[in-house]
Amino acid sequence: MKNELNCNIVQDLLPNYIEKLTSDDTNHAVEQHLDTCEDCYKVYEQMAANIGNTEKVPVIELKFLKKVKRTRLLAAMLCVILTLVLSWVIYTSEYNFANDKSHLAAGITEFIAPSEPSVNAYVLETKEVDGLLFATFKDQERTNINGIAILDKGFNQRYRILSARIRSSDYSSVLQILPITINNEPYYAISGYNLSDEIKYYGLDFYAYTKPGDLAKDRVRKVIKFDVENQQFLEIISAKEIEINFENSIADTFYNPRLDTTSMYDADGKEITDNFKNQENSGNQVRTNLEKAELFLLYVFIAIVMGLGVIFTRYFLTE
Repeated sequence: MKNELNCNIVQDLLPNYIEKLTSDDTNHAVEQHLDTCEDCYKVYEQMAANIGNTEKVPVIELKFLKKVKRTRLLAAMLCVILTLVLSWVIYTSEYNFANDKSHLAAGITEFIAPSEPSVNAYVLETKEVDGLLFATFKDQERTNINGIAILDKGFNQRYRILSARIRSSDYSSVLQILPITINNEPYYAISGYNLSDEIKYYGLDFYAYTKPGDLAKDRVRKVIKFDVENQQFLEIISAKEIEINFENSIADTFYNPRLDTTSMYDADGKEITDNFKNQENSGNQVRTNLEKAELFLLYVFIAIVMGLGVIFTRYFLTE
């Protein structure tokens, strides 16, 4: 084969020879020819130089592609982080109240301002039941103006205001009862503040009927009494429990009992409610119920942010 090779054959073999794709016998024959043929050797040098440059190109491209891939991964990670942060910011903008009386007072004042701008809330007592926080409050200037705010607990252990009810009282010692709902069950929030030392019991006053029906002549007032342990308190009691308490406390049979109001009693069990009648506040009546919109829009905004985050993340991860 060594004697048969001519310049055309050698130059045809050179690309494979340079890339080491030829056999040992062919390599030996090509090398012998290059040693004796100056023209083929020059072609070999030029071809080797060109092929050498083309071998460097994939290395440069590979480094560039690795850099691009790394940049895309970083962009995708940043997109995920920004999506989570923005979603959390939207969520915490709604659930932003701590279980702190001064913080709650400021939030309640802001919440009720559109309807009752003159009320500056001062939180009296708080109590949490099944993820709901109940906060009773009064106006800082007019102590007979009072109410209760209901707040929902979020994942971040903070609260958003669901509703607020504001009432006024004609008494200097204030005892209010407000119907509420917990887990779709009826409850009552019983709030007392500025209670006189004379008040040892408070009563829940029912109107009931001695006979079936609702004739006025058959209607009577019946009271179940509870100890007053503190001059300021908040109790959350289920309507069912109050109903059972009424049935156990009243010996006779009554029909259609309905909780209506409250009353106050001294140590001897004598009613002293009228002793605390405050004529100065009798004309200052307030009765307001405020409800906050559901969380639908909040979750819509979070869903939009999460959706955009998924789109951009997939874009950065797609080659």
